[in-house]
Amino acid sequence: MMDCKQARFNAALFLVFFAILFNGCAGRETTQQLVVTEYLLKDAGFQTWAVNDETPKRQALLNVIPRGTIITYKADGQVYHVYADEGSKTLYMGDEAAYQKYLSMARGKQLCERVDASNSSQFWSCFDEYQQAGGAQRRK
Repeated sequence: MMDCKQARFNAALFLVFFAILFNGCAGRETTQQLVVTEYLLKDAGFQTWAVNDETPKRQALLNVIPRGTIITYKADGQVYHVYADEGSKTLYMGDEAAYQKYLSMARGKQLCERVDASNSSQFWSCFDEYQQAGGAQRRK
C-alpha cells in the first residue's frame, strides 16, 4: 500500500517539477542571453537610464516594455529604440545608428524581438525628463 502512495507522490512531484521548469523557460531570455544582449547594446552605443523611485516616468516605461523586446519609438523624423531590464532596473536607449550597430554586432546570435510602439508619448515624456537631468540631447 505504501509503495503505491509513494509512486503517486513521486509522479506528482515529477509533474510539478516539470511544469515549473517548462513554464519558467518558456518565452524568456536566459541569463546568458540577457547578459549578451545588454553587453551588445552598451557596446553599440545605447545609453543606460537608471530607474528608481525618483524617476516615475522611467518606471512607467520600464513596466510597459515586454521582456526581451526592443521597442521602437518614432516622432518628427526621430527614431529611438528602448530595451528594458527589470532585474537591474535599467532602460537602454539608442538611436537608429546605435540600433544598426547592435544588429551588425549581433549577427549569428539570438536577437531580441523589435516592435514599433503603438503610443510613444510615454517615451518622449521620459526622454524629456532625461534631457532635463543632463542626459542626451534630442536630435533634430
